[in-house]
Amino acid sequence: MQSPTQLLPPTEGGFYCNMNSFMEKFPVNAFLSILVGAATGLTIGVIAQRALNVQQANECRKQADTHRLVTLRGFLGDAKHCIHSRYLAQ
Repeated sequence: MQSPTQLLPPTEGGFYCNMNSFMEKFPVNAFLSILVGAATGLTIGVIAQRALNVQQANECRKQADTHRLVTLRGFLGDAKHCIHSRYLAQ
């Protein structure tokens, strides 16, 4: 009996994977890969947005006499920004 590596044609790197035949046999894998990648990216984005909101709120507390905390609604949730009060309409 041959080992699995002997059944594959030789390549320079020693590894061969025909992605076309793989995707024909397992088309769900491509869909799941895209779905998991998108979900992971959105989750990381939401977590990062929340961390940045806390940072902006802390920075605005330090400069409360000259800056104001502005909240904007975005795709990943609310986004807070510390803006100098001269740029805001009074």
